[in-house]
Amino acid sequence: MNIAEVKSAYFLGIGGIGMSALARYFKKQGAHVSGYDKTSSPLTDELCREGISVHFDDSEMHLTKDSDLFVYTPAIPKSHPSFHRVRDLGKEWFKRSQVLQWITEQGKTLAISGTHGKTTTSAFLTHVMHEVHGKSSGFVGGVMTNYHSNLVATANSEFIVVEADEYDKSFLRLKPEIAVVTSLDPDHLDVYGTFDQMKEDYKTFGASANHLIVHYRLKEEFPQAKTYGVEVENADYLAKHINVENGRFYFEVFFKGDSIGRFDSQLPGRHNVENALAAISVAHQLALDSVAIAKAISSFKGVQRRFERVLDSGGVRLVDDYAHHPIEIKAAISAARELYPDTKITVVFQPHLFSRTRDLEDDFVTSLNGADEVILLPIYPAREEPIEGVSSNNLLKKLSLKTKLLVEKTHLGKAVLSLSPETVLVLGAGDVDRCVLPLAKTLEDWINHVE
Repeated sequence: MNIAEVKSAYFLGIGGIGMSALARYFKKQGAHVSGYDKTSSPLTDELCREGISVHFDDSEMHLTKDSDLFVYTPAIPKSHPSFHRVRDLGKEWFKRSQVLQWITEQGKTLAISGTHGKTTTSAFLTHVMHEVHGKSSGFVGGVMTNYHSNLVATANSEFIVVEADEYDKSFLRLKPEIAVVTSLDPDHLDVYGTFDQMKEDYKTFGASANHLIVHYRLKEEFPQAKTYGVEVENADYLAKHINVENGRFYFEVFFKGDSIGRFDSQLPGRHNVENALAAISVAHQLALDSVAIAKAISSFKGVQRRFERVLDSGGVRLVDDYAHHPIEIKAAISAARELYPDTKITVVFQPHLFSRTRDLEDDFVTSLNGADEVILLPIYPAREEPIEGVSSNNLLKKLSLKTKLLVEKTHLGKAVLSLSPETVLVLGAGDVDRCVLPLAKTLEDWINHVE
């Protein structure tokens, strides 16, 4: 399909982070854009303000045979009536990954993949390319604070940064100029079956790139790749001399032993130094000016729901983070302890998917035990049906913490206050983000009352 000729596009599941970026892209191309989602959200509200029509009922009246392009996300069940309606019109549905593939064919693709770290790394690189190169676009799986969007679109882009999603193996559609693998841990085993098969598909993805850069721990899996790492000795790109001042991380970057400059980032945690380093590595491979890269890294404000500091008042802090994998949870708790030493860490966690909770249960227990207190919410099912014997209650029983609770979202505020909180981390990839602002208001009222 010639995407430049699309005059009208319809998106089934338009409120998803990946789908909404595509919807915004076609809107910027001048197309009429509309779509469906199950419920409204801050993101769908933004789409509406941008002139995109969004509906929340299953009525077929919103579909029109005049649309050139119908796009769906696998998160929408095939039983949804829109699937049948479009086929009755003699039209074809296309996956989000197919459409992203067509877009990336318009330029050179810089693809960021990995079990975790890919959203922040993609956002770092999108910002660097926009600031330093100019002729580039970026599709990111999170809302970038600098742009208040998950899309940066420039006409006739030479480079297109994409977050290469491994779910549904959609990243295998891409043919990157440069690809990055930030991490490789068991996940989406409902799709891959085994971790070994997941590794094989990642290797296929890596082999499709003209140039490959991977985290130094993955060198054995990708022997042909350049590597990056923080304070290690066996990486091509190396970040050293790290120090923290006023919440900013300062570090020096070396390539094969030679310094390419000093950098600083306002994003917390050493894992974000790694994410910045991955973006710096790609930009350096493209021969961009190191001083300009450093300026862009310094000005990058982060991604919403990636250790987003929502509240810091009266000795109480509230942080919102998308962490939904055990390693991401561990990183979020570690960053909180580094930023807020000597404070009690209370984690609010909403498990995402029954299958992930089942497959990684022991790892979830280990990571959550790194907090001082844990409040669990029921599992967010997304596209799945319940699995017998898998529940937040079972997860709760295995935690060794003295203070651990299981509550419904409607009772979250009272549960948090009952613990006299100091530093609260709200973690999860479901709809727990909708609890954050109400929880912040509850905490503010409590702080003011105590004072």
